Amino acid sequence: MAVALLCLAVPGWAARGESEALAWLQRMVAASESQNYDGTFVYHSGNQMESMRIIHRADANGERERLVSLSGVAREVLRTGSEVICILPDSQSIIVGASHPRARSFPRISGKTKAFQQSYRLQLSDGKRVAGRSTKTIHMEPRDQYRYGHRLSVGRKSGLLLKTEVIDDTGGVLEQVVYTSLSLPDEIPDSLLEPATRGEHFKRYTVSNNAKQKTTSSPMNWKLKWLPAGFALGERTQAPIPTRGAPVEHLFYSDGLASFSVYIERISEVKEPLKGLSRMGAMNAFGVVMQRFQVTVVGEVPEITVRTVAESVALQ
Repeated sequence: MAVALLCLAVPGWAARGESEALAWLQRMVAASESQNYDGTFVYHSGNQMESMRIIHRADANGERERLVSLSGVAREVLRTGSEVICILPDSQSIIVGASHPRARSFPRISGKTKAFQQSYRLQLSDGKRVAGRSTKTIHMEPRDQYRYGHRLSVGRKSGLLLKTEVIDDTGGVLEQVVYTSLSLPDEIPDSLLEPATRGEHFKRYTVSNNAKQKTTSSPMNWKLKWLPAGFALGERTQAPIPTRGAPVEHLFYSDGLASFSVYIERISEVKEPLKGLSRMGAMNAFGVVMQRFQVTVVGEVPEITVRTVAESVALQ
């Protein structure tokens, strides 16, 4: 009888733990959008390691953010409201309007957090200190094979995401992003949000967003015959490649946490077409050549996801 009562009690405790984890997840999302913070974080994946500084201000005028690389390739990303500017000194180019520029930011959770319960099992535990701050850890276990697991370390006082780890199906850490220092100033001056490089003479590219246009108005009408449950189209853009200015069709899909992109460009613009799988840490890419087009699916999702999506792309 005692064993039976214990078994009956498990679902209730599990639901309560998931509810607590969801509450912390919602608090974390709100904190990342509503607080001022200035910190340095390190991204580590395989043999790759990068250090970056992020400065974020939230006030009555909305959000402003500046991201600066401290190692590796020099680049800055400025975000004001819905506009994003990516400054690339090495290629002397500036990309304006790109929602997902080619620079690593500290992960930010998007979408409706309650929807995560359809794709992940949530648990909460006490975490270790990060950047001198005590944390709670949100464990997100995938409910299928098409996404990785995640561990999110959230500051107990601030509610900010301080560390994130991408977990494979064996429990190994594929990638992590962690703050090494963090301050929460009451005010952040405009000067800290201005770029170090103005780039007056840089070539400027503007990304055109076709997400809200009818499919027939797009130069290339592509569709996916298969999409993992929980993922949805976030945006569709026509973006140039700074090194040669050729347009690329970009479809971005996300479940609010995991994401992948589908890139499509004419084969004449591609020097070495990608065929098959390429992998670096948690990032997987799979390429196919279709009707004189290079189709590449890339994202922090398992191999089976990028492979199946790439093979499902069709010209409508």
